[in-house]
Amino acid sequence: MASGTSRKRQLKAARQALSEKQTKIAEDSDEDIGSLKNRLFKAAQQTQLLEQQLADQTKVCEDLQNNLNASQDLINTLRAEILSLKSKNSDTYHQLRMERQRCKRATSKHGSMTSQILLLKKANAMTSAQLSKGLRDSATTITKLLEMNNNLRTEFSQSFTTWTSRTEALTEAAKSKLMSSDIRLKEAQKEVSKLRKGFRRATQVKERAVETAKAKVISQKSVHHLMRKGVFTEETRNLVRLLSKSGCSANHINEIIDAVLNTAGITMVGSISRTSVARIIREGYFAAQIQLGHEMKMAESMTVSADGTGHRSINYNSRHTHMLVENYGTLDSGKTRATRFLGIKPSRDGSSKEAIADWQTIITEILDLYNRSPFGKRSGGSLIGLVDILVKLTGMNTDHCAKEKKDAYEMEELKKWAVNQKLGEETMLEKSLPEIYELQMGAQRKMVQAAGGQQKWEALPEADKAEKRAKMVENVVQELGKGAFELLDPREKRLLRLFIWAGCGCHKDLNTVRGGYMAMERWWKEHNMEGPVLLANRDNDMVLAERNQAISHGDEVTPTQEQALNRSSRGAIKTAQIAGAIFNHKDDKKGHHDFFRDWWKKHVGIPFTFPDTSNNRFQSYCYAAAALLLYLQSFRQFLKHLQITKQNGRLNHMESNLWKALHDPATLSELAILALYGETVSYPYVKAIRSTSESGEKQNMLDLRPLHQKVSSHIQAIIANPFNLLCENPSSDIASLEGDEWQHPDIFKSIKGLDLPYLEELLVAFFIGADETWSRFISEFAPGGLIDAATTEERDLAWMPATNDENEGALGSFRKLIRQQPQLTMQAYNGLTMFFRNNTQLFMEAKFTTEEDYKFLHKLARETGSGEQAWRKAGVDHRDDKQHRLLEKRKKRQEQAQKNAERIAGIAIILDKQIVSNLKGNHLLDQIKIFRETGAPNLRGSIPKLANQKRQALVDAVKLYEEGSWVIDKADDWESDGEDFGFEDIDTSNTESDCD
Repeated sequence: MASGTSRKRQLKAARQALSEKQTKIAEDSDEDIGSLKNRLFKAAQQTQLLEQQLADQTKVCEDLQNNLNASQDLINTLRAEILSLKSKNSDTYHQLRMERQRCKRATSKHGSMTSQILLLKKANAMTSAQLSKGLRDSATTITKLLEMNNNLRTEFSQSFTTWTSRTEALTEAAKSKLMSSDIRLKEAQKEVSKLRKGFRRATQVKERAVETAKAKVISQKSVHHLMRKGVFTEETRNLVRLLSKSGCSANHINEIIDAVLNTAGITMVGSISRTSVARIIREGYFAAQIQLGHEMKMAESMTVSADGTGHRSINYNSRHTHMLVENYGTLDSGKTRATRFLGIKPSRDGSSKEAIADWQTIITEILDLYNRSPFGKRSGGSLIGLVDILVKLTGMNTDHCAKEKKDAYEMEELKKWAVNQKLGEETMLEKSLPEIYELQMGAQRKMVQAAGGQQKWEALPEADKAEKRAKMVENVVQELGKGAFELLDPREKRLLRLFIWAGCGCHKDLNTVRGGYMAMERWWKEHNMEGPVLLANRDNDMVLAERNQAISHGDEVTPTQEQALNRSSRGAIKTAQIAGAIFNHKDDKKGHHDFFRDWWKKHVGIPFTFPDTSNNRFQSYCYAAAALLLYLQSFRQFLKHLQITKQNGRLNHMESNLWKALHDPATLSELAILALYGETVSYPYVKAIRSTSESGEKQNMLDLRPLHQKVSSHIQAIIANPFNLLCENPSSDIASLEGDEWQHPDIFKSIKGLDLPYLEELLVAFFIGADETWSRFISEFAPGGLIDAATTEERDLAWMPATNDENEGALGSFRKLIRQQPQLTMQAYNGLTMFFRNNTQLFMEAKFTTEEDYKFLHKLARETGSGEQAWRKAGVDHRDDKQHRLLEKRKKRQEQAQKNAERIAGIAIILDKQIVSNLKGNHLLDQIKIFRETGAPNLRGSIPKLANQKRQALVDAVKLYEEGSWVIDKADDWESDGEDFGFEDIDTSNTESDCD
């Protein structure tokens, strides 16, 4: 209907437009005929356009169904348009008002337009005559147009009637479709209503389910289960290890976990016993060993370090290994340099033999556990053994004591054996069975021959035979390995034999300070100087007082008094030791400790703890010397304070010694030299070797040869020009090793203000001694040595830290922890320390991907004890065996001595110079013993070592006897033809016997 109405309006508008055109033509007759024809033609075209629009309505009706579906949206749109029209209406009203104002302005202009209109009328009159003729012609044309217009109206009426009927039919069809659409719409609305109700119910169900889930989660979070299916969870195990490492007793771990969870409103389900705690710690120890086995297997090379100490009369050794390992805690799949802790192991004694045996035991235990573990089996490859790891060993880092150097030498020899063993095994695998049989038979023949023949071989016990056969096979493999090694190219030989030892940098500095100080002590004696004041202990001080009194009275000094003098010490080191014992003693019950710190903070104004010379820390004496000089007056004031506040008004003996030292110029001079050496060499050197790269990696000791050569050159530069250090304001760029800022910038001013004697001489003596000692302790960096000749690749393969701090620190931490937790077993300590230092937790998270890995640890911890009593019993057994061996040796020596005494008792003394000058072997030794027992004066002291010297001593003794210097109580008659003494060809016919 809406479309029909619009068409009627269009037709009406067309008629009206036509009428207006006719009127306009009549009024505007002045226009030319050509323009009217064009307008008529346009009217005809518009009529045709309207007809085309009517034809298109059929298609529009077909689209009504689609329009009905969008009717609701159209209504909403129309509403919005209505609102928009209202706003436009208000805008239109505003515009009308503006038009009114414009009309008023137009009226004002009307007057001016009137004169113009009059002029136009005159012009119109002039043109009207001309238009009259045109109007007559136009009237004829209009008549014809009216006729054509009537014809067009008739045709349009007929077309309109036809299309109206068709439109009504289409409208009826659209109505029927609209009704069916309404029915479907109502049904859809009902369905939507049902869905809405279902949605509401589903939302309610969902909300109830969420609330239930939240309640369940809250209830689960408020309860913590230590176990899952009867087994402690890994989270619980990690927590137990962390609490144990923090110092919690195994008896209180369960109580602590429960208390912490209760604080958070969480209920703990389950409990942990002391036994479970011990097992969990053992699991960490075994996991750390598996990690070490895997990393050793995957490493291309490795170096080791070690150090030992005594604790409660038992030797303990700390060990570390250095190698490239996988990054477990990051996404980076590369490798990083790592130092792995191998644990602290008690040793039965401090010998190198035991140390090497312990190395083999530790590595073997690690590899055995790794090979048995599910992870080790899953990792693929053949079983890894001790030989495989020893071949990878490229160096060792220790301190400079002779025992540790011997350990390094033995480890190098062990590596050589391992290289030969591995090459020999590989060579033997390449040989055929007949060749192997021939080698075995040849070695067996040599073995039987060495045993003394077949008969003696058969007489040996089976155990001895088995041992000799095993040794024979090993020798065969070793010989094959040596041959295979010789066939390698030089580079392969060098890499397989690569083993470099380097000493700890901190120990180099410590020994250099000691060497310099000893040289400074010698300077006093060489120049007949009194030197620093004597700081004797209480007992020796009384004896020395008696000695001084005896000297003043002209009496002779007794040996006891001389011994007291020799055992008493003096100087800067002794002063620093006494100060450390007074202000910061390692025993908390001795010294002043907290009172000294409190007094210092109040009177000096800064917190201060005296350097730990009581525990002999690295560089502690240099730091102590600097502190004593920087705050000399404060230390004197504190000692004076002690004296005044004591009941008897006197300092004790140790405090009196410190008072004397702090007022003695010579002692202060030595302290100044120690402080200056620390500033110029010791501090910057230790800082340089302990510095790390930007990535946090420690320095490779093998790359520090230039630094160690620089230290030697710098010391020599100070010797050549000591004024660079002794001037009032020395430059750190010149006088400091690395050109860094001074550690104690005010120390130079303090030393200068004291006006101490012999500073330059003592400084030169100290630095000369330090240079000599330094040269000895950097022998591994000597030109042409292993480090100097090593390539960059070899230095990387033999990477080792510049210090032995890891082992020093591990032993110190161990002693401290054992004092705090004496019940802690050796295995428990190693389990906790290795687990956390080696980042074993990250390793387990990355590599333990199956349940069997954890079950293996759990089972192993249950079946294995701590081994504490076993190693303690082994230590006692070793001491018992040693005692038994020593007693047996002593017994044998006594028996042998008794036999020798009985034998010598039957031998007569020889008082013939010619005969004694030709004695050999046991006969010579027997006569030496006889002469000593009979009182020969020249043989009362030590016996000469060389045979010629012994014979000469006997000849001299005979001369003394002949001169009457000594007398033999009794001598038997003696006759000999010389056969028993091995000098048959000596003519003794004219020799006179001196025996009675």
